[in-house]
Amino acid sequence: MTQAHKPFPAPRFNSTGEATNIIAASLPRQRRRVMQRVAADAERITDADRKFFDRFPHRTYRYRRAGRPEMAQLEAIHGAQIFTEPGTVPFILIKSIAPGVRMRAFLPGPADEDGSAATEAELAALWHGHCQCCPGVAQREAQLRVAVRLPGGPLHDGGTPCP
Repeated sequence: MTQAHKPFPAPRFNSTGEATNIIAASLPRQRRRVMQRVAADAERITDADRKFFDRFPHRTYRYRRAGRPEMAQLEAIHGAQIFTEPGTVPFILIKSIAPGVRMRAFLPGPADEDGSAATEAELAALWHGHCQCCPGVAQREAQLRVAVRLPGGPLHDGGTPCP
C-alpha cells in the first residue's frame, strides 16, 4: 500500500533555516551528522554573502568559490563527491531576491578564477542559463518572490526589492 503524497504547503516567508532542517532530517544519520558538524562554518560563509549584499545594495548577484563546509553539506545531501571534472572547482552563484533573501546555485567554474571579475550582466546570463537547465530553480525563485510580499516578509509593506 502506498501513501499519498501531501501537497506542498502554500508559499510563506520563513527565514529560520527550516528548509535546511527539513533536508537534514530526511538524511541518513551519518550524513545528518556531517551537516550538523559543518553547520556553523557554513553559516559564517552565508553570513558573508549577506554582508556583501548589505555593502553593495545595487548588486543582485555574487559569484565566488564554494567553501569547504558548503561542499561538505552538499555532498552529504547527495551522498557523493561533487564536481570531479578536471580543471574545475565548485563555485556558488548567489542571487539576491529581497533584503535578507537569497538563492544559491552550485556550479563548476574555472580553477584559475575566483569569480570577483564577473560583471552583473555576465552573472545574470549565468543565472538565466542555470534556470534553463534546472527549471525548478526558476520555479522556486518565483515562489520566493511571492513569499517575500506576504505578511512577515521583507517586502510586505512596500519594501524595496533587489534590482
